[in-house]
Amino acid sequence: MSEMLDYLVPDYYPAFSCKMGACRKPCCEGWPVSITMKDYFTLLSVDCSPELRRRLDTGLHLAPRPTADAYAQILPRYDGKCPLHLPDGRCGLQAELGEEALAAVCRLYPRGVRTGEHRECSCAASCEAVPELLLERREPLGFIRLPLKISLPTEAPRLHYFYTGGREQEIRLWLIAQVQDRRHPLPQRMQLLGRALLAMDQALTAHDDRRIQRLLTGEEALPAARAFSDNADRLTGGLSAAERMLAIMDGSSNSIHDAGEEVLACFRQGNDAARYEQASRNFAALIPQWETWLEHLLVNHMFFAQFPFQNRPVPLKDEYLALCAVYALLRFLLVGHTALHPGVEQAVDMAAAVFRLVEHTDFDRYAAALLRQIGCADWTHLEQILLL
Repeated sequence: MSEMLDYLVPDYYPAFSCKMGACRKPCCEGWPVSITMKDYFTLLSVDCSPELRRRLDTGLHLAPRPTADAYAQILPRYDGKCPLHLPDGRCGLQAELGEEALAAVCRLYPRGVRTGEHRECSCAASCEAVPELLLERREPLGFIRLPLKISLPTEAPRLHYFYTGGREQEIRLWLIAQVQDRRHPLPQRMQLLGRALLAMDQALTAHDDRRIQRLLTGEEALPAARAFSDNADRLTGGLSAAERMLAIMDGSSNSIHDAGEEVLACFRQGNDAARYEQASRNFAALIPQWETWLEHLLVNHMFFAQFPFQNRPVPLKDEYLALCAVYALLRFLLVGHTALHPGVEQAVDMAAAVFRLVEHTDFDRYAAALLRQIGCADWTHLEQILLL
């Protein structure tokens, strides 16, 4: 059963709607959809037409290591499409039996619902409708309380806790505000975010509630943003780091592999820096508001992922490094992909593909280690990839 409850949501949430069969890249295409034990046995026994029964029986498979929360998978067909899809792109299960018949992950996606200390709901940018919705927006994302009726599966218990002085949500929104400070270019805001997170981490580690309060109210000022150097060596270093990062990621990503290989091939021909600078100018001409768009995408991801208090036992600095990797990967692939495939839809599709990697995999778990592996975990080298 579900009841009407208040959730904190991004203020675009009421305007979001599923594109149904109009998606260029359906959300379930190309990757196995994990479902719970309860959903698996419900789908095995649901009363449906012979054709839908055939699709279900051939598409449902037990997970390699079943758990109650990830017991089985709906595996894609040979062409990458979900076996339940109709020729017009709609879900055959939903079309025949209605939304309530869907497995929880299919019914809720792209919504991410959190019901722990605070009730929150947001949308994953891996759904192409979300980057599209954010593309034309100019004002910073806000957050509002909205009554929602959401039928939720049993939520897995949180395994890792951080000391937050009871102010987790307030701290997260304060960190988001650093990325939305438009007095500075976006790369410098990422620098300010790192400094803010370092100061807050020190206060949290010391259980210093008074300092937490001073930081949140602005009574304790953060260091001023430092002007970044802008030279050919910086760009060459950033390109080298981005190429090494992408070359490693390509091997484990279905969503960005082909585009990544194309972009790598493009910038490895001749003068990489000159090619990239021209591609960057072309991207800015195609999407003049690109910096605002990337701000929205990063803020949306931070809220969706509950940055920096994700449910895993890693230092907050690693969460910051992972977010820097998200920004660098997003920017590098958008510039490179639109140089080869000019068009706003192509940019939207590339952004959604990046977030399919980021939000559908353990990207955040290994991104910090990856930056250390390629020698980019210190601020000098972070500056290079943030200024791409």
